Amino acid sequence: MFKRLRLRIRDMKTISRLISEADKQAHKNGEDEPGAEHFLLSALLLSDGTARRVFERVGANPEQFQIAIKKQYSDALDAIGVDAAIVVEEPEPVTSNRMFHNSKPSGQAVMKSLYELKSHDKDTPLLGAHVIDVVAKMKHGVAARSFKAMGIDRESILAAVKDELDSLRC
Repeated sequence: MFKRLRLRIRDMKTISRLISEADKQAHKNGEDEPGAEHFLLSALLLSDGTARRVFERVGANPEQFQIAIKKQYSDALDAIGVDAAIVVEEPEPVTSNRMFHNSKPSGQAVMKSLYELKSHDKDTPLLGAHVIDVVAKMKHGVAARSFKAMGIDRESILAAVKDELDSLRC
């Protein structure tokens, strides 16, 4: 009983860190609300290190995900015949005075999926690898296109998540 209570408190702290950092990542990129990609960036900064190890398991540099986010935007512009170099400029950071957290639909989907995951698995802590798992299962959106820009396919990242989580259970 006490183990489960400690685990729940730990998970609440992890969620708080995820949300806080996702907001910072979004604001840094000129966006008011975080999306799935910002939650993934946030997961890469969690102290458990599992998200970073998942990227390393597929031979990807976790530091490159932010660059891949920018690349997927320029690739999209190129695909419709617009020179990204002319249009894309660095966004101004956003400051927010909101008291309550709000996310883009993809960010809301991440949080909902994490909640569902934890409602089925009450015996393991919420980790950065779990965030990658729910984000990688999204077939569309900025995060999916960013994985593609990095040359990471869904199957390999999901397999790496499974391997990482399995290695912790041993």
